[in-house]
Amino acid sequence: MISGERGWTLGLGAGVLLVGVLALGPLLLPQTRVPTVTRAALPPATTPASAEPPTYPTTASVKPLISGRVNLNTATQEQIEALPRVGPSMAAKIMAARPIRSQADLDAIKGVGEATLKLLTPLVSY
Repeated sequence: MISGERGWTLGLGAGVLLVGVLALGPLLLPQTRVPTVTRAALPPATTPASAEPPTYPTTASVKPLISGRVNLNTATQEQIEALPRVGPSMAAKIMAARPIRSQADLDAIKGVGEATLKLLTPLVSY
């Protein structure tokens, strides 16, 4: 039988050797792995049947920021920022331009270009 100190030394040495082999094994004997590529067909893009924006249900614990059309004259900054292509600075400009009575008033706001106006028109009300 191995004495106490010598046993601990041999056990520790065997553990260090095992850890070294496990750590260096992948470097010394690499296995090439070829990634598999899965191609899935995307569903065809469809245009919405109605021009109305989606309406989301509310629950006791979840209330969506926007549901249906957003009234730009009464919406909070967070609700305006939830619109596409509208960040904090654009939301502040829209809130500063209140009252907004028509699409022309929205178009007069600096930073609202033709593309943004086209995107926002079905989502907002005045």
